[in-house]
Amino acid sequence: MQNVNLHKQRLIAAAIAGLGLIFLFLPWVKLGAGVGSKMGYAVVGGIISAIAFVAIIADSLAIGDKTKPFDKTGKLIAIIAFAIAFLLTLIIAFGGSQKVSNGVFEIEIKSSPGIGVWLTMILEIAGLLWVTGILDKLMQQKTTSSGGFPPSAPPPPPPPPPAG
Repeated sequence: MQNVNLHKQRLIAAAIAGLGLIFLFLPWVKLGAGVGSKMGYAVVGGIISAIAFVAIIADSLAIGDKTKPFDKTGKLIAIIAFAIAFLLTLIIAFGGSQKVSNGVFEIEIKSSPGIGVWLTMILEIAGLLWVTGILDKLMQQKTTSSGGFPPSAPPPPPPPPPAG
């Protein structure tokens, strides 16, 4: 088996997008009146989000040098794909109603967002923050500031040499 080294930024972006594809199998829309729910792959916004997630995975694994972070083009592709997926998920979350048809009749039923929409929205925000570098900077800032002394305080002086 060949060892493929992926840069951390690409690996995590691909993992977030892969998790987004899995979240399409959760209920995205709960339909009122006891009708049931729709999963992400059964909603148009979910299908387009799936295409965006596949684009992010392809961007992470195929475009540019995989051992380096995203270049300008790759970063732009990933940001646009995460943003499109987020906007579509946001529209689904606050859509309000769904049309249901049995082949003869079509009725409009009040709907509410399911757990899949909320988890996917959190995931897409994390993806945007990660690809833009904001999340990585926040994590580095937290690890550097969690040392023993605040950055502005000088370290304590060394102990005096033993007398004698």
